[in-house]
Amino acid sequence: MDIDISESDLAFEEEVLRNPFKLKGWLRYLDHKRDAPVRTVSVIYERALRSLPGSYKLWHMYLGHRTGQLRGKNPLQFSDEVRKTELCFERALLLLHKMPELWLKYIRFMRVQADVTRTRRVCDRALRALPVTQHARVWRMYLRFAEHVGGHTAHHVYARYLRAWPEESEQLVDYCESHEEWNAMTLALVKVLDNTGFRSSRGTSEYGLWVRLAHVLRVHARDLQGWDVERVMRDGIGRFADQAGALWAALGEWHAGQGDVERARDVYEEAVTSVRTVRDFALVFDAYAEFEQATVAAELEHDVERGRTGVRTALRLVQLERLLERRAFLASDVELREIPHSVRAWLRRAGLWRARADDSALTDKQRAKALDMERETFAQAVAAIDPRRATEGHVDELWLAYARSCGDDSTRRTVLDAAVAAPMASVAELAHVYVAYAEHELARGSVEGALRVLTQATAHVGSTRVDYRDESVAPAQRVFKSQRVWALLVDVYEADGRDSSVRSAYERMIELRIATPQTVVNYARYLEERACFEDSFRAYERGIAEFGYPVAIELWNIYLKRFVDRFGGSKLERTRDLFEQALDGCPSEYAKPVFVAYGQLEETYGLARRALRVYERATRGVANADRLEMYRFYIAKTAELVGVAHTRAVYERGISELGDMGAMQLSAEYAQTELQLGEVDRARALLAYAAQFADPRTDPRVWQQWHDFEVQHGSEDSFKEMLRVKRSVQARATDARHLAEVELSKQPVKSKKPAVDLPTATANPDEVAIDDDDL
Repeated sequence: MDIDISESDLAFEEEVLRNPFKLKGWLRYLDHKRDAPVRTVSVIYERALRSLPGSYKLWHMYLGHRTGQLRGKNPLQFSDEVRKTELCFERALLLLHKMPELWLKYIRFMRVQADVTRTRRVCDRALRALPVTQHARVWRMYLRFAEHVGGHTAHHVYARYLRAWPEESEQLVDYCESHEEWNAMTLALVKVLDNTGFRSSRGTSEYGLWVRLAHVLRVHARDLQGWDVERVMRDGIGRFADQAGALWAALGEWHAGQGDVERARDVYEEAVTSVRTVRDFALVFDAYAEFEQATVAAELEHDVERGRTGVRTALRLVQLERLLERRAFLASDVELREIPHSVRAWLRRAGLWRARADDSALTDKQRAKALDMERETFAQAVAAIDPRRATEGHVDELWLAYARSCGDDSTRRTVLDAAVAAPMASVAELAHVYVAYAEHELARGSVEGALRVLTQATAHVGSTRVDYRDESVAPAQRVFKSQRVWALLVDVYEADGRDSSVRSAYERMIELRIATPQTVVNYARYLEERACFEDSFRAYERGIAEFGYPVAIELWNIYLKRFVDRFGGSKLERTRDLFEQALDGCPSEYAKPVFVAYGQLEETYGLARRALRVYERATRGVANADRLEMYRFYIAKTAELVGVAHTRAVYERGISELGDMGAMQLSAEYAQTELQLGEVDRARALLAYAAQFADPRTDPRVWQQWHDFEVQHGSEDSFKEMLRVKRSVQARATDARHLAEVELSKQPVKSKKPAVDLPTATANPDEVAIDDDDL
């Protein structure tokens, strides 16, 4: 292993001789000799490795150097060098057998050789030497090698791989598909599907694997041996009943491909009558229709060859036409299998038979049969649907449609009698059936029949304290409290002129506590129309006692208006008592219209002073938000009834009782009144008082009114006094605003948005410029 050493090498030779166990010295030497002959570099590597036999870096570089020299060369012509390189790998792995990169480099080197067995053994040795966590890197290279070799080697390698990584079974399937090994692919898919614990690393579902298997069995059926295709596919259909469309279509196409046309047709018929989803039905029906069209096309070609049309061709055409005609009914069957409690689905099913019965192209016998099938469909529907599980509608719609489909009245009554006795999901549904039944009897002119139905509905067994909204109680035991049924019963009684029955019905509704305010009003008006005024008033009083506020105030307003319209001032004391009863206990927010009506009564039929006394009570009895308006109304009525001069006391009391804003507005209005009376000084004093509550920057109206007043009626001194007061009020408002801002700043900030948007002062176009020296 002698090499020529030049003068430039002496320094490096001295360094490695002085420190033979220092890696950096050898690396510098190798870098210096990188352009030297191959043998020289190899000798240096060998010397370095004798000193540092466990250096991974040196071995990695040395092996890379040797394999690089053989890259692109024929391994048979350079067999000696190949053998030496293999020995170098073996020497490296004696000490560094836990280094995965060396094994991968060794496998890549061996794959270039023509010796499959030795390469396979190197891969096996790598798997035995490396920890399990590193096996994935080896297996990727091992599988690529096995796929390149193919044959039994590939299958044996995959078998070993899948024992460790069963979730990667689809790789074997893909390999078999790419090499057109259909028997092996089918076997691999079957093994995967038989493994109930299989979880695909690609996220492929079990159904997706079944579809792939069905495709292989259908397309490559002639290349498969020993497989019962129909049994395998039916196994998949049984497992995926809700997604079996693709498997049914594949099974039918397989039979058609085998030339068994009748068996294929039987499979398609079984499929369209057993699939459970509309999506699967569409897939299977399209495949069925294509199969029938292909069959017809084949028969036509055969007839062209023979030169005449055969019976089989006509039969195939008839079969195709009937299949297309049956599509709507078959789709309806699937929809009902998918959602058996859908009301709309059953109505669509019945509608198909109705459309067939209306088809003028059919014979009378066929149309009569279609009508019978419509009624039979409705009978099946009401028997199949659970009312509480009904979707897309309610069961009462089916019952009423069933009744409408019946041709004669007796059959319709039989159906409706069964409907009112059938279980319903809610009281509203049962009430709807009763009302429709009664309307049917009325349409036939049978008032007694309608009353019989409604009386049956409103009759009750047991206690009347049943809660109408209690879902734990059957609807049949709660329907007697249905307002809809009672309303129709009252209408029928009233139309038939049964006065006592109408009264009894209204009274019964009030007793059962199902009467609404409108029911009370209707009852009272009914009695009023028949001149039973006292009974009408008692009906209002019962309704008021039954309902609380705010409903009661509406009944009071109607009651009081009707009473006043009836008696006017003839029963004034009784009327006053009624108003007092209405106001007694009435919340202040609802009392205003009662006070106004009470005052108008006194104005019209009583005394003015009593009316003003009522309005005075109203200023204290209404809500705070209505007090200012009520004071204005009181002032207007005082001026109208006893004169403007008497409004002063009302103004003064209002100013003292109302809040700041109310006092400000009322003072400004009071000032206007005093001005009309010629009391300029009193008006000025009132404006000065009102201005104390108005910040000039936020509420300039009072100040503008005072400004206009001084311009018309004041002097220079009074105008300057107004400006002085204005500055004083503005300064006080500014101080108050500043204090509020300080208090607000002490509180924790909850939001970046300012709590108060402070308005800016608006310019006054009529402001007079006066210097401070003039004051």
